[in-house]
Amino acid sequence: MSPTLAGTSSTLATSMLAKNYDIIVVEDLNIKGMVKNRSLAQHIADASWGEFTRQLEYKTKWYGSALIKAGRFYPSSKTCSRSGAVKAKLSLGERTYHCGACGLILDRDLNAAINLARRGLAGAHSGTGRGGQTSSAETWLRGHTPDEASTDTPPEVGA
Repeated sequence: MSPTLAGTSSTLATSMLAKNYDIIVVEDLNIKGMVKNRSLAQHIADASWGEFTRQLEYKTKWYGSALIKAGRFYPSSKTCSRSGAVKAKLSLGERTYHCGACGLILDRDLNAAINLARRGLAGAHSGTGRGGQTSSAETWLRGHTPDEASTDTPPEVGA
């Protein structure tokens, strides 16, 4: 993909997100570290994640929505979206999440997305006053999670 085309896609996508969603959650990824992986480097560079996030930062302010950045070490992929149990290790090759505590089996990325959506709900008031006219992460979660996660301290699995 050419840089111009990639920039146009980012511009359209970030504008759509900032206009239509009160709260957007992204992960603060270690891009410099990720591009050291030869098999992923080109794909990561093509995604222009830093530029995408930069555009979201100013557009969410511009359109009155909120951008929440999950910390670099937030275990979105390693945490069970049902029980809250955190795996000690989860390799990139494991594309399906298996929870040893509750038995949940779920696509790894969907599991991480549910955890990130919940993180966004923790600070759910964006102050925009848009009155629920936009898509809600809470509504999405109701249809996509087996059970509500506990607020208890999660056990560590496979330590």
